Amino acid sequence: MNRHLILLFSIFLIGCCNEPNLLKNGLTKKANKITVYYIKIENDSLNNKVQDTISIREKKYSNNDQIINLFQKTLFDNETLEIDYIYNDLNKIKTEIVKMSTDSLPFKVNYIYKDSLLYQSETIVENSKEKFEQVETYDYRKDGTKEKTILTQIFIDFESKDTIRNSVSKSYFDKNELINGIETIHHNNPNRNRKSEFRYDCGILTKTLEYNYKDSLISTTEYKYQVDKFKNWIRKESIENDKLNYIQTRKIEYK
Repeated sequence: MNRHLILLFSIFLIGCCNEPNLLKNGLTKKANKITVYYIKIENDSLNNKVQDTISIREKKYSNNDQIINLFQKTLFDNETLEIDYIYNDLNKIKTEIVKMSTDSLPFKVNYIYKDSLLYQSETIVENSKEKFEQVETYDYRKDGTKEKTILTQIFIDFESKDTIRNSVSKSYFDKNELINGIETIHHNNPNRNRKSEFRYDCGILTKTLEYNYKDSLISTTEYKYQVDKFKNWIRKESIENDKLNYIQTRKIEYK
Protein backbone atom coordinates (compact mmCIF):
# COMPACT_ATOMS: atom_id res chain seq x y z
CA MET A 1 0.00 0.00 0.00
CA ASN A 2 1.54 3.34 -1.03
CA ARG A 3 1.87 6.24 1.36
CA HIS A 4 -1.05 8.16 -0.18
CA LEU A 5 -3.43 5.27 0.43
CA ILE A 6 -2.05 4.84 3.94
CA LEU A 7 -2.69 8.55 4.62
CA LEU A 8 -6.27 8.34 3.30
CA PHE A 9 -6.90 5.20 5.34
CA SER A 10 -5.57 6.91 8.48
CA ILE A 11 -7.80 9.94 7.93
CA PHE A 12 -10.78 7.63 7.46
CA LEU A 13 -10.05 5.87 10.75
CA ILE A 14 -9.67 9.13 12.62
CA GLY A 15 -12.93 10.50 11.22
CA CYS A 16 -14.91 7.33 11.88
CA CYS A 17 -16.83 6.50 15.00
CA ASN A 18 -18.54 3.32 16.06
CA GLU A 19 -22.09 4.52 16.55
CA PRO A 20 -24.18 1.83 18.26
CA ASN A 21 -27.37 0.52 16.71
CA LEU A 22 -30.15 1.99 18.82
CA LEU A 23 -33.58 0.54 19.44
CA LYS A 24 -36.79 2.57 19.35
CA ASN A 25 -36.28 3.38 23.04
CA GLY A 26 -32.93 5.04 22.25
CA LEU A 27 -30.97 2.33 24.07
CA THR A 28 -28.64 -0.40 22.87
CA LYS A 29 -30.57 -3.06 24.80
CA LYS A 30 -34.24 -3.80 25.49
CA ALA A 31 -35.66 -2.28 28.66
CA ASN A 32 -38.91 -2.34 30.61
CA LYS A 33 -38.54 1.05 32.25
CA ILE A 34 -36.26 4.08 32.43
CA THR A 35 -36.30 6.42 35.43
CA VAL A 36 -34.57 9.79 35.18
CA TYR A 37 -33.85 12.04 38.18
CA TYR A 38 -33.40 15.72 37.33
CA ILE A 39 -31.08 17.42 39.80
CA LYS A 40 -30.40 21.16 40.02
CA ILE A 41 -27.02 22.37 41.28
CA GLU A 42 -26.82 25.62 43.26
CA ASN A 43 -24.38 27.28 45.63
CA ASP A 44 -25.37 28.09 49.21
CA SER A 45 -24.28 31.16 51.19
CA LEU A 46 -20.91 29.53 51.86
CA ASN A 47 -20.46 28.77 48.16
CA ASN A 48 -20.91 25.05 48.73
CA LYS A 49 -22.65 23.12 45.98
CA VAL A 50 -26.15 21.96 46.89
CA GLN A 51 -28.01 19.31 44.90
CA ASP A 52 -31.79 19.49 44.71
CA THR A 53 -33.85 16.83 42.90
CA ILE A 54 -36.55 18.83 41.14
CA SER A 55 -38.36 16.12 39.17
CA ILE A 56 -38.55 12.40 38.45
CA ARG A 57 -39.64 10.94 35.13
CA GLU A 58 -40.50 7.30 34.39
CA LYS A 59 -40.93 5.81 30.93
CA LYS A 60 -42.33 2.31 30.34
CA TYR A 61 -41.78 0.35 27.13
CA SER A 62 -43.53 -2.45 25.25
CA ASN A 63 -41.91 -5.64 23.96
CA ASN A 64 -41.17 -3.93 20.64
CA ASP A 65 -39.33 -1.08 22.44
CA GLN A 66 -42.03 1.56 21.98
CA ILE A 67 -42.94 3.88 24.83
CA ILE A 68 -46.37 3.10 26.29
CA ASN A 69 -46.48 5.31 29.38
CA LEU A 70 -44.72 8.37 30.78
CA PHE A 71 -45.15 9.62 34.33
CA GLN A 72 -43.46 12.72 35.71
CA LYS A 73 -43.62 14.34 39.11
CA THR A 74 -42.15 17.74 39.98
CA LEU A 75 -41.12 17.70 43.62
CA PHE A 76 -41.12 21.44 44.38
CA ASP A 77 -44.87 21.78 43.64
CA ASN A 78 -45.98 18.13 43.86
CA GLU A 79 -47.62 18.28 40.43
CA THR A 80 -47.81 15.31 38.06
CA LEU A 81 -47.97 14.63 34.34
CA GLU A 82 -48.94 11.29 32.80
CA ILE A 83 -49.09 10.31 29.13
CA ASP A 84 -50.49 7.07 27.69
CA TYR A 85 -49.46 6.23 24.13
CA ILE A 86 -51.81 4.48 21.68
CA TYR A 87 -50.54 2.94 18.42
CA ASN A 88 -52.26 2.14 15.14
CA ASP A 89 -52.25 -1.15 13.19
CA LEU A 90 -48.88 -0.24 11.64
CA ASN A 91 -47.30 0.20 15.09
CA LYS A 92 -47.07 3.95 14.59
CA ILE A 93 -48.15 6.27 17.36
CA LYS A 94 -51.77 7.36 16.89
CA THR A 95 -52.75 9.25 20.03
CA GLU A 96 -51.29 10.54 23.26
CA ILE A 97 -53.67 10.86 26.20
CA VAL A 98 -52.28 13.52 28.51
CA LYS A 99 -53.35 13.86 32.15
CA MET A 100 -52.10 16.71 34.31
CA SER A 101 -52.79 17.20 37.99
CA THR A 102 -53.55 20.86 37.31
CA ASP A 103 -56.40 20.00 34.90
CA SER A 104 -59.57 18.11 35.72
CA LEU A 105 -59.88 16.51 32.28
CA PRO A 106 -57.25 14.87 30.06
CA PHE A 107 -56.52 16.08 26.55
CA LYS A 108 -55.27 14.32 23.42
CA VAL A 109 -52.41 14.71 20.97
CA ASN A 110 -53.41 13.22 17.61
CA TYR A 111 -50.95 12.07 14.93
CA ILE A 112 -51.72 12.23 11.20
CA TYR A 113 -49.80 10.27 8.53
CA LYS A 114 -49.37 10.61 4.77
CA ASP A 115 -47.81 7.78 2.76
CA SER A 116 -46.73 6.10 6.04
CA LEU A 117 -44.76 9.22 7.12
CA LEU A 118 -45.84 11.37 10.05
CA TYR A 119 -47.36 14.55 8.62
CA GLN A 120 -48.77 16.40 11.64
CA SER A 121 -49.36 16.18 15.36
CA GLU A 122 -52.17 18.27 16.79
CA THR A 123 -53.03 19.25 20.35
CA ILE A 124 -56.27 21.06 21.20
CA VAL A 125 -57.19 22.15 24.73
CA GLU A 126 -60.56 23.87 24.94
CA ASN A 127 -63.07 25.08 27.52
CA SER A 128 -66.01 27.49 27.51
CA LYS A 129 -63.79 30.58 27.60
CA GLU A 130 -60.72 29.77 25.54
CA LYS A 131 -59.00 27.39 23.17
CA PHE A 132 -55.34 26.50 22.79
CA GLU A 133 -54.13 24.76 19.64
CA GLN A 134 -50.63 23.46 18.94
CA VAL A 135 -49.78 21.93 15.57
CA GLU A 136 -46.44 20.44 14.48
CA THR A 137 -45.89 19.76 10.76
CA TYR A 138 -43.13 17.48 9.46
CA ASP A 139 -41.14 17.92 6.22
CA TYR A 140 -39.01 15.15 4.67
CA ARG A 141 -36.25 14.74 2.14
CA LYS A 142 -36.72 12.65 -0.99
CA ASP A 143 -35.14 9.67 0.78
CA GLY A 144 -37.77 9.84 3.55
CA THR A 145 -35.52 11.24 6.29
CA LYS A 146 -36.91 14.04 8.44
CA GLU A 147 -35.58 17.44 7.39
CA LYS A 148 -37.64 20.03 9.28
CA THR A 149 -40.57 20.47 11.67
CA ILE A 150 -42.66 23.59 12.20
CA LEU A 151 -44.46 24.03 15.51
CA THR A 152 -47.18 26.71 15.78
CA GLN A 153 -49.21 27.78 18.80
CA ILE A 154 -52.54 29.61 18.58
CA PHE A 155 -54.64 30.96 21.46
CA ILE A 156 -58.31 31.90 20.94
CA ASP A 157 -60.29 33.93 23.47
CA PHE A 158 -64.00 33.17 22.91
CA GLU A 159 -65.19 36.17 24.91
CA SER A 160 -63.14 38.81 23.10
CA LYS A 161 -62.99 36.76 19.88
CA ASP A 162 -59.27 37.45 19.69
CA THR A 163 -56.95 34.99 17.97
CA ILE A 164 -53.33 35.19 19.08
CA ARG A 165 -50.52 33.35 17.35
CA ASN A 166 -48.15 32.88 20.26
CA SER A 167 -45.06 31.48 18.58
CA VAL A 168 -43.58 29.53 15.69
CA SER A 169 -40.70 27.15 16.28
CA LYS A 170 -38.73 25.58 13.41
CA SER A 171 -36.45 22.59 14.03
CA TYR A 172 -33.87 21.41 11.49
CA PHE A 173 -32.42 17.88 11.22
CA ASP A 174 -29.40 16.30 9.55
CA LYS A 175 -29.62 13.17 7.38
CA ASN A 176 -29.35 10.98 10.48
CA GLU A 177 -32.38 12.84 11.86
CA LEU A 178 -30.32 14.42 14.62
CA ILE A 179 -31.56 17.91 15.40
CA ASN A 180 -29.16 20.59 14.14
CA GLY A 181 -30.94 23.74 15.23
CA ILE A 182 -34.11 25.36 16.53
CA GLU A 183 -35.41 28.82 15.66
CA THR A 184 -38.26 30.20 17.80
CA ILE A 185 -40.16 33.37 16.90
CA HIS A 186 -42.48 35.05 19.42
CA HIS A 187 -44.90 37.29 17.52
CA ASN A 188 -46.00 39.30 20.54
CA ASN A 189 -42.54 39.75 22.04
CA PRO A 190 -39.67 39.65 19.50
CA ASN A 191 -37.14 40.18 22.31
CA ARG A 192 -37.81 36.56 23.33
CA ASN A 193 -36.80 35.18 19.93
CA ARG A 194 -34.12 32.51 20.20
CA LYS A 195 -31.91 30.30 18.06
CA SER A 196 -30.19 27.13 19.25
CA GLU A 197 -27.48 25.02 17.59
CA PHE A 198 -26.59 21.46 18.56
CA ARG A 199 -23.22 19.71 18.21
CA TYR A 200 -22.59 15.95 18.28
CA ASP A 201 -19.76 13.47 18.53
CA CYS A 202 -20.60 10.08 17.04
CA GLY A 203 -24.32 10.77 17.44
CA ILE A 204 -24.00 11.89 21.09
CA LEU A 205 -25.04 15.44 21.97
CA THR A 206 -21.99 17.28 23.32
CA LYS A 207 -22.80 20.99 23.09
CA THR A 208 -25.71 23.43 22.72
CA LEU A 209 -25.25 27.04 21.63
CA GLU A 210 -28.05 29.55 22.25
CA TYR A 211 -28.42 32.96 20.59
CA ASN A 212 -30.73 35.88 21.43
CA TYR A 213 -32.90 37.96 19.08
CA LYS A 214 -29.81 39.95 18.03
CA ASP A 215 -28.00 36.72 17.04
CA SER A 216 -25.57 37.22 19.91
CA LEU A 217 -24.33 34.10 21.70
CA ILE A 218 -25.79 34.12 25.21
CA SER A 219 -25.01 30.63 26.47
CA THR A 220 -22.93 27.55 25.73
CA THR A 221 -23.92 24.28 27.38
CA GLU A 222 -21.60 21.27 27.30
CA TYR A 223 -22.65 17.73 28.23
CA LYS A 224 -20.60 15.05 29.93
CA TYR A 225 -21.72 11.44 30.33
CA GLN A 226 -21.10 8.30 32.31
CA VAL A 227 -22.23 5.07 30.67
CA ASP A 228 -22.97 1.54 31.84
CA LYS A 229 -21.61 -1.71 30.42
CA PHE A 230 -24.16 -1.57 27.59
CA LYS A 231 -22.90 1.89 26.49
CA ASN A 232 -26.10 3.63 27.66
CA TRP A 233 -25.64 6.78 29.70
CA ILE A 234 -26.56 6.67 33.38
CA ARG A 235 -25.34 10.15 34.35
CA LYS A 236 -25.46 13.33 32.29
CA GLU A 237 -24.00 16.65 33.40
CA SER A 238 -25.11 19.98 31.86
CA ILE A 239 -22.41 22.64 32.14
CA GLU A 240 -23.65 26.08 31.11
CA ASN A 241 -21.06 28.80 30.56
CA ASP A 242 -18.49 26.69 32.46
CA LYS A 243 -20.82 26.19 35.43
CA LEU A 244 -22.40 22.87 36.37
CA ASN A 245 -26.13 23.60 36.51
CA TYR A 246 -27.94 20.28 36.16
CA ILE A 247 -27.33 16.56 36.56
CA GLN A 248 -29.54 13.80 35.22
CA THR A 249 -29.11 10.31 36.60
CA ARG A 250 -30.79 7.46 34.78
CA LYS A 251 -31.85 4.06 36.15
CA ILE A 252 -32.50 1.52 33.40
CA GLU A 253 -34.42 -1.69 34.08
CA TYR A 254 -33.31 -4.02 31.30
CA LYS A 255 -35.35 -6.96 30.08
